[in-house]
Amino acid sequence: MPARAGPLRAAPAGFTPFAARPAVYDLWLRAVFAIVLGAMVFNFGLAFVNTRVMGISESHVMLVEIVLLGTGLVLAVDRRVDLYVVLALFFAYMALIMALRPELDLKALRDGLIPICFYFLGRGVRDIRSVDRLVLLCAGIVIAIGAFEYFLLDTFVSFVNINDYYVARGTISAGDNFHEDSSLFISGIRPEGRNFFPFLGEHRVSSVFLEPVSTGNFGAFLAMWALFRKDMAGRWALFAAAGIVIVMADARFGMFVTLAVASVVLVYRVVPRVIWWCVPVMIALALVLYGMWTSQLSWQDNLGGRWFHAARLFLKLDLPAVFGVSSYGGFLADNGYAATLHQFGLIGVLGLWTAFIFVPVRSWDAWRFRALVVTYICLLMIVSNSLYSIKTAALLWLCVGATDVWPGFPAKGKKAARLSPGWQPSDWHPSARQATHPPRARRQTPSASRYSAS
Repeated sequence: MPARAGPLRAAPAGFTPFAARPAVYDLWLRAVFAIVLGAMVFNFGLAFVNTRVMGISESHVMLVEIVLLGTGLVLAVDRRVDLYVVLALFFAYMALIMALRPELDLKALRDGLIPICFYFLGRGVRDIRSVDRLVLLCAGIVIAIGAFEYFLLDTFVSFVNINDYYVARGTISAGDNFHEDSSLFISGIRPEGRNFFPFLGEHRVSSVFLEPVSTGNFGAFLAMWALFRKDMAGRWALFAAAGIVIVMADARFGMFVTLAVASVVLVYRVVPRVIWWCVPVMIALALVLYGMWTSQLSWQDNLGGRWFHAARLFLKLDLPAVFGVSSYGGFLADNGYAATLHQFGLIGVLGLWTAFIFVPVRSWDAWRFRALVVTYICLLMIVSNSLYSIKTAALLWLCVGATDVWPGFPAKGKKAARLSPGWQPSDWHPSARQATHPPRARRQTPSASRYSAS
């Protein structure tokens, strides 16, 4: 419900100052969206600086991320205690496991703060249609820069040399690129030819993300948001944008995730939340069992090969690494499950995942998006830890937070009559004073709560 203009003392109980004054809220919203856009494009900007202005290093990347996260946390602060409780628990737990590690790992802190920061920013958004506009804007930027890269590649790399940027920031070493003299990322060329529309050539477009894996993940997210937001303006344009992005990046995995989340839309209501909680546990167990029993010795660039590679990475973890107290410095980025256990430990992972699954949401429609995000996360972590990349994670978690406090689609006719008995008014979010909640269900019971964490 729109906030009234007027003296601050006239604001309803629980409103923050920016919620009581529309002009201040609009300024806050613009700042939040600027942070999300900055998170998406800052690597692109730093690559331009490295190519045309001055050399950059890993410290420059870290500084920009600190500024983005710090500003985001400041903007997320309000009078409710949710954020403070979550941050206190997170820092206390991370301090404990880092005290047991042989060396300090600040990356784990950064990876954990990204979902916390942007989730709580999303909870402050009062109109989900503004998130729709942000998603469409991000899609337009990605497609525009992607078209520039594809059609004017020589000009593009003269301004943004992707390979040199990743060498400068220490992600790869000089000579690691599979294609000699290539200015693109290692996976920017598919030598065996494209999977989608081979006539488009070997080039996989990276756009502002600088590497095609994140571009494909972003395309899957666009499809997921379009599936969820059935009444948004420009929904079909967003579906088209998702397809364009996935094809530009030649993202097989992005297409697979899109098909999976489309299937989940049909069944999410009948699947108990405990099953959703068990999905990553079952996948991790399957990876371990496959890695122990398989006689395969090498991998190929296909679905079976990626599963084999992920299983072998998982088996590199020893018991201390599983509990997050190991200094293992090997490569785990191609298996999100192994990388997550190594960074947060088994106890921390179970705590965060349990909170994400079981903390109540405000409506069945909000739970629909939660089910889609669970599917996205569980599949994505099989092949990479890019879930923690702020380039795509900022927008994802902002949308998760915004949907958690969203009252859902307007109920009409018989549907309204069927859902209305037993609903209770909410008192835990400023815009929820006249909203209702779904009835208690035997299997899933999304309901209101004053405490929510990602």
